[in-house]
Amino acid sequence: MTDKLDLGRRELMQRAALTCVPLAVARCARFVSPVRTIPAAAPVDGNVAVPLSAAPELGHAGGAVVVHPAGSTQFLVVNSGTGLFGLRAECPHAGCILTWVPEDREAECPCHGSRFAADGTVLHPPANSDIAHYPVDGPDAQGIATLRLFAGDGVFRQPVIGGQFSFAIADYPALQRVGGVVLGRPDGFPTPLLVTRVADSGADAVAAVSAICSHLGCTVLPSGCAPGPSCPAGSRLQCPCHGSQYDLTGGLLQGPAGTGLLRFAVTFDGATVTVSTQARA
Repeated sequence: MTDKLDLGRRELMQRAALTCVPLAVARCARFVSPVRTIPAAAPVDGNVAVPLSAAPELGHAGGAVVVHPAGSTQFLVVNSGTGLFGLRAECPHAGCILTWVPEDREAECPCHGSRFAADGTVLHPPANSDIAHYPVDGPDAQGIATLRLFAGDGVFRQPVIGGQFSFAIADYPALQRVGGVVLGRPDGFPTPLLVTRVADSGADAVAAVSAICSHLGCTVLPSGCAPGPSCPAGSRLQCPCHGSQYDLTGGLLQGPAGTGLLRFAVTFDGATVTVSTQARA
C-alpha cells in the first residue's frame, strides 16, 4: 500500500512538472491580473500629464494603471500609499506589459513571471535587467499628476520649457574660461549634457553635447590634457569605460566609438546660454 502511495505521489509530481515544460524558461508564471491601460497626451518637455479623473485606481494605496502616451512607450503608474511613482511598463525579457501586485509591492510580468521592486530593480528571472523608475509629481489642484520622464539632477536649475532651457553663464565659473566643462541634466532634457566653453566669444563660444558615449552608452566625462595642436583648449571629453575621446564640440578623436557625440543647438549672447532639445548636425 505504501509503495502504491509513493508511486502515486511521484506520478503527480511528474505530471505537475510536465505542465511547466512550455514555461521552463519562464519558471511557471503564476496568474496575476493585468491593470487597466489608459491613453494620455504625448509628452511635453519630458512630462506626461495623467488626469486622475481618468485613473480613479490611483486614488488609493496599491492602485495602478498603465499609461500610454500618444507616440510613446507605456508606463506603469502606482500609488505606493505615500505618493505616486512610475515604472517602464514593458518587461525587458520579452516585452510583455507589467502589472502591479499590491500584496507584494512588486511589478510582475503576467507572461513569464519576472518580478521587479518598486525602484525598478529586477528581483526574479527570466528578466535579467532592471526597468526605469520615474518620479511622479502631484496631483495638482486640477487633479493632474505629472509623470517626469527626464528628471534632472539639480546642476541646471531651470527646467526645459518650450523645448529649451537657459542659464546665466555667470552662475557657472567653469564656463567662464575656455576649456571649462559642466556635466548635468536639467528637468525635461532627454539626455545628460556636457556644456563646454570652446572660445572666448562669439555665437559658437559655448557647445552642448550628449554625455552618452556613442560606443556603448557609458557617461562621458571631462578630462585634462596637455595644451597643444591636438588639445588646444587644454581639456577633452573621455569615456571612462573604453577610452573613446572627443573634442569639446563632441567630435570624435579616438575610438573604439565610431561616431561623435550627439550635439544640441546653442545660442549665447555673452551672458545667457540657451540650449535646445533639438539635435544639430
